[in-house]
Amino acid sequence: MKTWASLRPVLGLLLFLELLLWMSVLAGWFTATALVPSLTLHRMELAPVLVVTALLTLLMLGHLRWRHKVIRSLADAGQIDSVLPGYRMFVPAWKFFLLRMALAFLVIAWLDPKMGSRLQEVESEGVDMMVALDVSNSMMTEDVGMVRLDLAKRTIKRLAASTSGDRLGLVVFAGEAYVQCPLTTDVDALDLFLESVNPGMVPTQGTAVGRAVEACWQGFDDGSEASRVVVVLTDGENHEDDVVAASRSVNQDGGSLHFIGVATLDGAPIPAFDSRGRPSGFRTDASGQPVVSRLDEATLLEAAQAGGGTYTRASSGFVELSPILQFKDDLEQARISSVSYVDYEHLLMPWLIAAVLLLLLEMLIPKRPKWHSRAALTALALVLLGPQALHAQSDTKAKLVEGTDAFRANQFEDAATRFGEAAMGEQVAATALYNQGCALLSSGDAESASAAFERALTQTEDDNFRAQTHYNASLSALMQGDANKAVEHAKSSLRLNPNNPDARHNLALAKRMQQQQEQQQEQNQDGEQNQDGEQNQDGEQNQDGEQNQDGEQNQDGEQNQDGEQNQDGEQNQNGEQNQDDEQNRDGEQNQDGEQNQDGEDNAESEPQPSPSEQGEMPKEGQISRADMERILESLERQEAEVQAKLRAAQAQKRGKGASKNIEKDW
Repeated sequence: MKTWASLRPVLGLLLFLELLLWMSVLAGWFTATALVPSLTLHRMELAPVLVVTALLTLLMLGHLRWRHKVIRSLADAGQIDSVLPGYRMFVPAWKFFLLRMALAFLVIAWLDPKMGSRLQEVESEGVDMMVALDVSNSMMTEDVGMVRLDLAKRTIKRLAASTSGDRLGLVVFAGEAYVQCPLTTDVDALDLFLESVNPGMVPTQGTAVGRAVEACWQGFDDGSEASRVVVVLTDGENHEDDVVAASRSVNQDGGSLHFIGVATLDGAPIPAFDSRGRPSGFRTDASGQPVVSRLDEATLLEAAQAGGGTYTRASSGFVELSPILQFKDDLEQARISSVSYVDYEHLLMPWLIAAVLLLLLEMLIPKRPKWHSRAALTALALVLLGPQALHAQSDTKAKLVEGTDAFRANQFEDAATRFGEAAMGEQVAATALYNQGCALLSSGDAESASAAFERALTQTEDDNFRAQTHYNASLSALMQGDANKAVEHAKSSLRLNPNNPDARHNLALAKRMQQQQEQQQEQNQDGEQNQDGEQNQDGEQNQDGEQNQDGEQNQDGEQNQDGEQNQDGEQNQNGEQNQDDEQNRDGEQNQDGEQNQDGEDNAESEPQPSPSEQGEMPKEGQISRADMERILESLERQEAEVQAKLRAAQAQKRGKGASKNIEKDW
């Protein structure tokens, strides 16, 4: 009882300070949120950690009681000063309170308070565009170099990236049509909605293109003066309503309607999936035959004409958007107001600084009158060096944010500079280098972009991040004309993420470029060999000419001897002159004949351009669309063969219990 009575003031002080702490935290929070409504915690789910820290107070109370009991067992109250000179009962309590406050501030900094305007109104000039995406089961067919739905999604992303200042909205449809994303200038929000699109999100299956057109028209803002554009991506098999009449109605109301056919005229069987989303063969009709989905191009052409727009058919893995973009640019632009989200300002730094100051103050309070200066030096180092390190980390994140803003504003050179500065930080080096490579690639500096991507690959082990980095590295290699490096990076990307259709597309382009470069090297080698052969042939002809000339000189010498033997010297002299003149004339004629013959040989040896060469040829490093389609079709056949081998191996495994590994090229 005496121990408890002597310790009661200290324990009471601790409880009072703990209560004061919680009252201060709650009062400060409610006051701050009342003054700044946007104030919130970035990691709200970690708020219960503050309550857990209160348990430290209870532990400290028990520790102080045990400590005081031990001291009282050594000496009476009047003898404590002689046994423990300089001992003060309240010092441990105060030091603990400072540590307790510092810990609380560290936890608050960990929760990351932030504030800022949640929304802001953005004004721009452009048009309003609603995009309708077919999500029926037939869109899972693979006949355009990839799954139809995947190609349609990628086309919408390209369309959104090509628009500046326009508002875009998204409608998904099958048997019914629903607005998935209202009109917005936030392209990132549209991408998030687009990623979640799948055939299962519309319970009523079918292809009601007319209802999709009506849903798009209803999605426009009645108060907007901007031009209205509707873009429909579908395979064209309309079985539900009259799409031509709906298109004509949109055109009469002042809008324009554009169609993109995402299918082929020959079509392909519609795949079937089990309850877990795994492929389970193909859909069949009542007679058991596979259901083949084909492009209804005639209906889409008629609907596009009725809607006053354009029609585009997808090729193998690509959709040409220039007709739609050119049509949109010719429309009247209007001022558009929209609301977008604004990032918060994070406020963790003041709490970290407060925690460091409390730790410094705790170290400055001595347990006894005589204390060493080492603690003060350590505390001073924390104060001087700690904020600088924290500021460096904050500055690195700020550079990343500035680089991202510059990239979105199409200021690629400035973005590359900001990301390069952020890459100096170790924690975000990989991300900063990757972003720097993207900015350099967008600005056209493919060589520097390749170097940035190569450095980013050495900074991370994350498979998804490495797959995307390899994919962008293959793009930069293609821009430089380095087909071998492009092939290796595309294969590396597919090894890490085999389901990336863009990487497959890059692999096809790189292989085609590789074939063209090999053919060009072979042609150059053949040309050098032909040139060496012509030079050797000319040397032999020159040697033959010299030998003939020597033979003529010998013949002249013999004739001169015969002339000396003749008695009539004048006649011999005249005969020699005549013979020499004839020989000279013969020699000139022979020489002219040899020149003509050489000219004919050279004319025959020079290759004449074929009719196909005289026409328009692809530039060096570029790939024609027909060649691209052939490469992609070849990859599809290879993929089908690999899948057939896999199914055969699985069947053999079920029958005989043996397993067989089938490896892909990537």
